[in-house]
Amino acid sequence: MIFTESLINANAQFKFKSLDNNDGKTTIVITDDNFKTGSETCCAKFNNDGKTYDATSMVTTQEGKQMSITMTFKRMTVFNNTSITLTINGQQVNVPINLTEIANQLTGYKLLIP
Repeated sequence: MIFTESLINANAQFKFKSLDNNDGKTTIVITDDNFKTGSETCCAKFNNDGKTYDATSMVTTQEGKQMSITMTFKRMTVFNNTSITLTINGQQVNVPINLTEIANQLTGYKLLIP
């Protein structure tokens, strides 16, 4: 989904919500509880273990001020120094992913958590 108004959403405060490694892909969800409408959001990239991966799909939903972005990537087996980079109205926004919160859900994968 692309919003057409050209105002920059400089106050975007996306937070990591979830990550799963089901169905042969890695799915990551981020949210912003105070997102302003009228921003063009695109180009999700997953930064992981020193490499960058383009999203194979990206679904954006908004209800009121709550914005949720669900992105899928090729299936990962190592998670190290992870973040998401989005482009919002032409400006890149980096969203760190703290895997310590979900480490117990990713058993069987190599997690490098500082």
